[in-house]
Amino acid sequence: MTSLFYVTIFVLPIVTILSVLFYLLQKQNSHTELYSEGLHDENDGRYETALRKYEDALSEIRKLRLDDKFGHKIAARIRVLRTTIEYENNFQHSHTDPS
Repeated sequence: MTSLFYVTIFVLPIVTILSVLFYLLQKQNSHTELYSEGLHDENDGRYETALRKYEDALSEIRKLRLDDKFGHKIAARIRVLRTTIEYENNFQHSHTDPS
């Protein structure tokens, strides 16, 4: 009976605290995962998908109020991608119009 008492008093709170910390760390790293996935999509030429992932990563950074430098880096990538997408759309339209 004493071993159950020690498990309840010491081990259970420690396991609970570690579980909460692991969850919080996992949640904080979601923006880096989104950024990484966006980078892979951008390198593979899937600009629309990359743009959505970068925007989601930036949104996560703003929600968590994290490092502003990383947010600026992502915002710059978003601007470049929007310009690239606009350029590609204009290029495709100019080659498909018979005028």
